[in-house]
Amino acid sequence: MFTLNKILYVSSDSYIHCEHDTFMISSDQDETKIRIPASIIQQIIIFGNATVTAYFVNYCSEHKILVSYVSLFGKYYGSLQGIQVGNVLLRHQQHLLYEQDKKAEIVKNFVLGKLVNEVEQLKSALVNADAADAEALNHVISNMASLVAKLKDAADVDTIRGIEGQGSSEYFSVFDRMLKVHDSAMKFEKRSKHPPENNCNAVLSFLYTLLTLNCASALQTFGLDPYLGYLHTMQPGRLSLACDLVEEFRACFVDHFVITMINRKQIQSKDFERFGEQIKLKDEARKKILKLWQDSLEEKELYPIENKYYAKKYFVYLQAQLLAQVIRGDIMDYPPYCWRL
Repeated sequence: MFTLNKILYVSSDSYIHCEHDTFMISSDQDETKIRIPASIIQQIIIFGNATVTAYFVNYCSEHKILVSYVSLFGKYYGSLQGIQVGNVLLRHQQHLLYEQDKKAEIVKNFVLGKLVNEVEQLKSALVNADAADAEALNHVISNMASLVAKLKDAADVDTIRGIEGQGSSEYFSVFDRMLKVHDSAMKFEKRSKHPPENNCNAVLSFLYTLLTLNCASALQTFGLDPYLGYLHTMQPGRLSLACDLVEEFRACFVDHFVITMINRKQIQSKDFERFGEQIKLKDEARKKILKLWQDSLEEKELYPIENKYYAKKYFVYLQAQLLAQVIRGDIMDYPPYCWRL
């Protein structure tokens, strides 16, 4: 079993330096506020504007610490990944697979995991649903079960993508029925992005971005290229393979987390602010959500593929490891992560 260190989140207007294997973070170059041993850090995510030193960049590159930049509105800017890990033969196999029919089976299992986990999230919402909500949720659950059956016979990637799109449409059509708040400013309404049109979508997109970066780090750990995906087409600057891996975890990691926060009123409309068409979390709200998010990833859950309990933060790494084994030819099929409540 591999060991995962911590993720360091850095707020805007910070100065980051590294000295004697220690990260030092301050609001300016003279006043050091925080000292963190570099040895405990796996990944760094910087929000907004921050100044970093050349030595910091060199240290992260040499020690394979992924540094990612995200805007205060949750938009992913890019990452410093430093020295490539893994071997060129594995990446070559990954690129060759892109042109082969076998990739359809991997894509099918990405989508299978997504559909199954969305159904599990809908089922979990039935516990506290009133009669009208329960009827709507059960109707969508039935429709999505049909899509899972249809997926088995899908022979090409375009058909699989179509099924994935239908599933997302069905799932999001009842998302508001899982929210038990009277604050209209926290309603979902519909899935919107680039930019998100309301507070609920803003926090979903924010956490989807963080999860994507976690998946990118996991894929790089096992020597894969996070930019060459199979479900998501190649697009300059997009972490397409990381986006593929995220699909299995959207409902069970992010959606479940956000729905729980909203229903418990841990996040409310007062935690957001709007700038023109863009919405962002206030600084204190962002810090609170990041703390709750990291706590949730430390929770242990059953990993069905091994029938063992692990902290949830390991799951994307375990799936990335399986994906690398399939691409390398060590195992025949990619088993998706299927959530069990």
